[in-house]
Amino acid sequence: MNHNHFESIEQAISVLQDTSAQELKRVHAASYLEEMGTSEAIDALISVLSDDDYGVRWAAAKALAHLGAKAAPAVLRTILSPDTDDRFREAAHHIFKENGDILIRSEARDLVKALETSTGVDELTEASKLLKKLTA
Repeated sequence: MNHNHFESIEQAISVLQDTSAQELKRVHAASYLEEMGTSEAIDALISVLSDDDYGVRWAAAKALAHLGAKAAPAVLRTILSPDTDDRFREAAHHIFKENGDILIRSEARDLVKALETSTGVDELTEASKLLKKLTA
């Protein structure tokens, strides 16, 4: 995949978050940001996990899953924020179930289960436990 058309993280973020841009362009921006892997890139990827465009949500979730331990704490903190929706929970489920970091994948089993059957309370408890473990 050719990401040469992005000159900076800022440019990729702006394309990723531009809901009027073509889906493919936004998906390329997500993979560019995955390659960069900075906290700014991670925050931008998280910001589109509830996007109206399924392809963009999927690309961002895949990128965050690949980033593993680098992205997990930021995703967990977002799960704990009050404004997450079903789309975000679906993305978070994918991020932790398919995580690139085997340790996180095994530590997140209970969280993944909670996200599958969520009443909201369990996932908050599990996200909070996992965040403590990862940031201890």
